[in-house]
Amino acid sequence: MRKSLIVVAAFMLSTFVASATEVERYETFLGYSFVRFNANSDILPSFNANGGGGQFVYNFNKWIGGVVDLGAVTNGGVSHTNIDATVFNFVAGPRFKFHHDSRFQPFVQCLLGGAYTTASTQLTLPPFAVPPIALPPNIIVDPNLPLSARLVASRTGFALFAGGGLDIKLSKHIAIRPVGADYYLTRMPSAVTGVDRNRNNFRYSAGVNFLFGEQ
Repeated sequence: MRKSLIVVAAFMLSTFVASATEVERYETFLGYSFVRFNANSDILPSFNANGGGGQFVYNFNKWIGGVVDLGAVTNGGVSHTNIDATVFNFVAGPRFKFHHDSRFQPFVQCLLGGAYTTASTQLTLPPFAVPPIALPPNIIVDPNLPLSARLVASRTGFALFAGGGLDIKLSKHIAIRPVGADYYLTRMPSAVTGVDRNRNNFRYSAGVNFLFGEQ
């Protein structure tokens, strides 16, 4: 009888440990992003940008997963100017996550890929003191009115994220991420010289992580 109780207790303990450390096969993260872009001696100075993004993770085992990270951040008035800038990222790579009995699950990652940036500004030209111009069909253009145009420039280059974060499991399928912090490198061609320039940036992220698909 005593041996039977020991066997049952051992079985229940092993079941409890296995369930406590079970790892979901897939993770989907949605959240907010803040990025500090540092100056690179180009025409754009240092600036902050806000936005959001998403991540999809496939966990190969309880330690290693593959990550796809997509996101975008924007600033509508860089350094109090009328220049707006938006940066998109599309990167992927490995993530090492420390799954254990605790609800607190830290991770580190290194993601490589690309970034696409676009910047634009509104230009208003002074009126020209000439008679009105008639254009067919019977369209009158008054040159004494100011002429407005928007200039747009875009670049695509290399991007790297290296950092980590912390997930806190609320239930079997939902976790919150109060902090994700990454060194964010972008290498873009200069708008002035065309030569590639590095920006050493920082990204903070936070949001909700959805877990599904038991291994």
